[in-house]
Amino acid sequence: MNIYLLTRKIIQAFALVVIMTLIIFVVFRLMPGNPGLLLLKSANKTGTPLSTKQKDAILSTLGLQDGKFSLVDFETYLYQMFTFHWGKDFNSPGQYVYNEIANALPYTLVLIVSSALLSFVIGIPLGIVVSKMRGGKKEGVLLTTSLILNSIPYFILGVILFLYLAVYSSVLPLKSSVPLTYITHPSLSTFPILLYHIALPFSTLLIIESMGHMITMRAAMVSTLGEDHITTARAKGVPEKSILRKHAARIAVIPVTTRLALQLSFLISGSLIVAIIFNWPGMGPLLYHAVLNEDYPLSEASTFIISLLTIVAYSLIDYIHAWLDPRIKV
Repeated sequence: MNIYLLTRKIIQAFALVVIMTLIIFVVFRLMPGNPGLLLLKSANKTGTPLSTKQKDAILSTLGLQDGKFSLVDFETYLYQMFTFHWGKDFNSPGQYVYNEIANALPYTLVLIVSSALLSFVIGIPLGIVVSKMRGGKKEGVLLTTSLILNSIPYFILGVILFLYLAVYSSVLPLKSSVPLTYITHPSLSTFPILLYHIALPFSTLLIIESMGHMITMRAAMVSTLGEDHITTARAKGVPEKSILRKHAARIAVIPVTTRLALQLSFLISGSLIVAIIFNWPGMGPLLYHAVLNEDYPLSEASTFIISLLTIVAYSLIDYIHAWLDPRIKV
């Protein structure tokens, strides 16, 4: 592994984090409303007017005493983002933002990771099988079906599955929610319950992503099977199954991982939308309600964590490529 390239990638990732942090600061402060006024309103439960000192003390906890774009506000914001000390939630007295995100993040991670991994497991073999049907009617049917399913937005497919499987037939629950311990400390007794409740949001992501992987893998396999080293292997008498699995598939899977990198932001944003549709208690509903309530600490921290996960995942894709193809240097 080249230390220079590794250092450069770390610096690039850090630069992205800094730029992303600045964008979050500006975007949320361009939104209408003032969270300081909401905080004052929630603090004034008795209805009696607060004194100037009381108002200044409350606003100073957010750095908003001089407005939304003040230097003090920016310094407070940077400190909170890079130390993970995001303070208390505006709308949940006594609740710290860090704890709320820590409770919601496992739900989102299990949804993203499980759907991403299983979509690989399903999409890649399907792509290999379809590549062997090149030019046939079965290939046309499978490709047309996969293209249609891959083109459906997450929220539309989510609503369709919700209506037919939860509302009309009652096969799956209307609200997909399980205790956090079912995810952090799974067991044989709780795992079926977790599967039952995560089935709808998980299936929505899985169907769309696996069809996309299948299309990409099929195209990559068709291209790879026409290369010279595959022709040479066939001339040497290497079995066709060995050619498909050991020679072609290992190279053809690289475009699939590249697609995953390109689609990663869509997968993460799709998981947030799907979580809202199915009431899955992840980062989606948390961020949605935080934005509606102008809850700066919670909305900024949630966006920061989601963006940070995206940047880290993008950085890891290069190492996956290098592992799959030794010709790629990291």
